[in-house]
Order: sequence, then structure tokens, then C-alpha cells
Amino acid sequence: MRRACVLLLLVPLLGGCQDREARAQNAELTRRVEALERQLSAAQAARPAGGPADAARVTTNAAAQNCANNLTRELETFRQNSLDRAYPTASQLDLPDACVDHRVNWIARSAGAYTFSVTDPTGRELARQSSQGGS
Repeated sequence: MRRACVLLLLVPLLGGCQDREARAQNAELTRRVEALERQLSAAQAARPAGGPADAARVTTNAAAQNCANNLTRELETFRQNSLDRAYPTASQLDLPDACVDHRVNWIARSAGAYTFSVTDPTGRELARQSSQGGS
């Protein structure tokens, strides 16, 4: 019985220690959150102003580069699989689906080399690719 009474007297003391530890941890977490919020505010302030127009431009450029990469892959795969190691002629090549919304302009095209650009509907060049032997 006496031991039980002693244990009951110790419970509030142990609870008080836990509360102090919890308060200290909460205070530390609050300081860390405030520091992170300051860093986020500074990063957002330093970021150049950009909105939907910038996002659309970036997306358009990425899509054009994707078209150029897919077309280059098609050209190089055709050449590797051809007996004479030649790039395809216009009639032998189907443009990749990634190029549907873009215009591919052939700047130089022969059996041994190519250079092309990818433009948007207004004619602005968005990407350019050449074979290693191309111009």
C-alpha cells in the first residue's frame, strides 16, 4: 500500500517533466517552421514574375524539343537499320505523333546528313537538330 502511495505521488512529477519536454519540442518546431516560412517568402520574392504566359511558353518549347528528339530518334533508327546506312527520304518517313502541332522545316537533307528545325504555327523556331555529319 505504501509503495502504491509513493508511486501515485511521483505521477504528477513525471507528468510535469513530460510537459516541459513537450513545450520545449513545440517551441523548437515553431522556430523551425518560422525559419522555413521566412526562407519560402525570400525564395518567392526572388523568383522572377511569371505566370500562365511563361508556363505556356515553357510547355510549347518543351513540346517542340520533344518533337525534335522523337524525329531524330526515328531518323537514326532508320539509318541504323538500313543496308546502305542512309537516312530516309521524305516518302519513307512518317513524322512522329509528337510533331502534330509543329512544323518541321528541313534545312538540309540528304542520304548522309540532315538538319531540321521545329517551329510553331507563326514560324518561330523552337528547336533545331542536326546529324553529326550535318551542317
